[in-house]
Amino acid sequence: MRRAFLFLALAIFLASCRTTRPAGEETPVAPLTSASPTDAARQLAARRAQLTGERSLLRMRITNRGQTLSVRAQLQIDGSGRMLLTAYTPFGTNAIRLYAAGDEVTFINDFESTWWHGSASDFARSFGFFGSASPSAMALLIVGLPAEGVTIDYAPAGIAHASAGDAVISFDPPSYPPKNVTIVRGAQKLEIETLESVMTTASVAKPEASADYRCCVAPRL
Repeated sequence: MRRAFLFLALAIFLASCRTTRPAGEETPVAPLTSASPTDAARQLAARRAQLTGERSLLRMRITNRGQTLSVRAQLQIDGSGRMLLTAYTPFGTNAIRLYAAGDEVTFINDFESTWWHGSASDFARSFGFFGSASPSAMALLIVGLPAEGVTIDYAPAGIAHASAGDAVISFDPPSYPPKNVTIVRGAQKLEIETLESVMTTASVAKPEASADYRCCVAPRL
């Protein structure tokens, strides 16, 4: 019985570490060579313009309405502006999938077998965590790159602070790629630790909900 329990615990641990790596060539993200905030802004704008894609493995701590949840996640961005954030259960299966391409947003709650599709503004009103930023813009900020519609303060090594409406984004330390990013909006807080970040040539595919998932349930955590 003890051996069977240890085997089960090991299987659960290995599953919790499993993520799906998209096809494509990957290279490490190189830090900036800037020596001033102005130079950092220039270099980051250039990297944003030349972006082919980026993939980051994250550990996220979510605080909302007095409750806290910690999850592992993967964030993918491609050169066409598409993004996919996948949060995983402790067993390594999908918990939620958030996809955005321009003004189109799809939110799939695999944990509760529901899904939703709508505009970025509709998503902002329902989800709330990202303030006035679209999911695509917030994805760029999470990987340390500038985004449209966001106010940014730079440090010599990367972004220091940003704001999107009533959402405040802090980088500790200010660096590229980021190490720790915190998004605060009222009583809501999203703390993100980057475990791995690579450049990639892989494209982001739109996820599909299972046929038995219930449609049109508003996004929430």
